[in-house]
Amino acid sequence: MYDPGFWRSFRKLGLITVALCLGGCYLAITLYTIGPSLMRTESVSAVSGFLPPSDRGTIESVVCDVLGNPVPGASVKVLDAKVVTDGQGKFRIENVPLGLVDIHIVAAGFQAAIVSITVDPGMNYPHIKFDTGLYPAEFHVRFHAFTNSLEEADTRLLFGLVEVVNPSKEPVYISRLEVKDPAGRVVYDLVESMDILRLVSQTYELQLVMEPIPAYVIGPKSMVVFELDALPRPLRGDYHLWLTYASPENHARGRFLALHMADEMDYDPDLDPHSPR
Repeated sequence: MYDPGFWRSFRKLGLITVALCLGGCYLAITLYTIGPSLMRTESVSAVSGFLPPSDRGTIESVVCDVLGNPVPGASVKVLDAKVVTDGQGKFRIENVPLGLVDIHIVAAGFQAAIVSITVDPGMNYPHIKFDTGLYPAEFHVRFHAFTNSLEEADTRLLFGLVEVVNPSKEPVYISRLEVKDPAGRVVYDLVESMDILRLVSQTYELQLVMEPIPAYVIGPKSMVVFELDALPRPLRGDYHLWLTYASPENHARGRFLALHMADEMDYDPDLDPHSPR
């Protein structure tokens, strides 16, 4: 017997079955086409977690003064990161955003300094030395006496350096600069005569003032390293530096500050007292 209700139910069931089959096929095709790309994306994300961010860099350097000497214990700040230099003046700051940043440096006995650099991806090694190094807080003089040999021979020579740093905003006048040996004899005198004054001023590109007494002009925020000529057959012992200096005002009034330093003649085969031993 023909039953219209049965055939309506049968047709509805058939339509549902066809719809489920089509949906299953569509899902299978979708997984087949985009599934591998999803897996590749997950794989890349996992690997990238072990790599440094492409928008970050690392700053590594050595903080030195204007004479080239490392400055240990200096505070170095970049954005929110802050570190302290080690015994050799070294520091390292990681994860620094790319682009222009300021390195703020503070150290006891020195003027605060700011060094601007452009951070690139990877390692960055800014130069913080000499012209970009730290200036001392006050007028500074360092004296070195050294020799190429400790043997009693004609080949033994005395060498000397007188390092003068003027960190102020006005010039400083040096009116006396002489070195005496352990016997008290003057072995160097850089204001001895007009010929010496002219030679030294031309060699180090220094201005001269002649009144009330001759003097070398050390400009604002500048430094000079006087290299003393080699002296044959030097005596062993302490060598003494005598130096007088004044501001332009005090120099005009004849008021000077005197400085005396002593340094024992050391053996320095590479003739560089700043190099580590």
